[in-house]
Amino acid sequence: MAQREHVTAAADALGLSQGSVSAAVHRLERTLGVPLLHRVGRNVRLTDVGRAVRHLAIQTLDDAGQIEELTAGYLAFEHGDVSIAAGRVIGAHRLSAWVGPFVRSHTDIDVHIRLASMGDVLAMLVDGIADVAVVGSDVRLPGVETILLEATDLVIVAASEHPLARSDEPMRELGAHRLLAHEHGSGTQLRAALVLGRHANASQIIELEEGALLAALLAGIGFAVMPRSLVEAEIASGRLVAIPRPGRAVVQHFTAARRVALQTPAVDAFWQHLAAAAPAQG
Repeated sequence: MAQREHVTAAADALGLSQGSVSAAVHRLERTLGVPLLHRVGRNVRLTDVGRAVRHLAIQTLDDAGQIEELTAGYLAFEHGDVSIAAGRVIGAHRLSAWVGPFVRSHTDIDVHIRLASMGDVLAMLVDGIADVAVVGSDVRLPGVETILLEATDLVIVAASEHPLARSDEPMRELGAHRLLAHEHGSGTQLRAALVLGRHANASQIIELEEGALLAALLAGIGFAVMPRSLVEAEIASGRLVAIPRPGRAVVQHFTAARRVALQTPAVDAFWQHLAAAAPAQG
């Protein structure tokens, strides 16, 4: 009515009866306690306060429209982002195999990756800094759901030219050689002691960043405890040798975790991607 300056014209534009429009204006005036319109012949004009209300109403509707646009953008996961925190072993050797296909098929989603010790990774997840955590261990935290991405046994490996690879009794000789240790606090480092048993503290230890460990291992600098899935290709090619050890296999789990809460469509899409990549649970 403010634009048309005529009750009948406003009613026609709104698809309402003239009486319904007039009644709505009267109810608004009673609610506000001020006159919004005054008649000029057969037409109507906004009062001063009516013009102020009209300005505020337009501004409110514009703001509501911006909120709807923001909501639509939020729900369009093609333009979202996903924050991933991962353990250093997984980040250096395995994470790209799980994240790569998702990034290639969702080119407008920004993926941010941070590598840290397992404890720090889980803290980032709980604190909401990371949307998804990927670690080399089982995760049992309240309010957190998980996906088992991979289960692999841990093996002692050495380069093919290393003395341990040619020894008849390599387990007896571990203490005479350097142990290339994973960074302190990683899931693999914590479980390596279970593989080495009484030999865990017998060797000279060289702690390396994950990006350097495999290169040092292949160079024959020492031996290491590695998840088999990370070095299968090197073992198959003969570049590394898996050293037989007595006892039961020590299994490591690679696990994805996220908070049980309302997530963005982008995070949900990544989570579904990980679930599809995980082995079928028997």
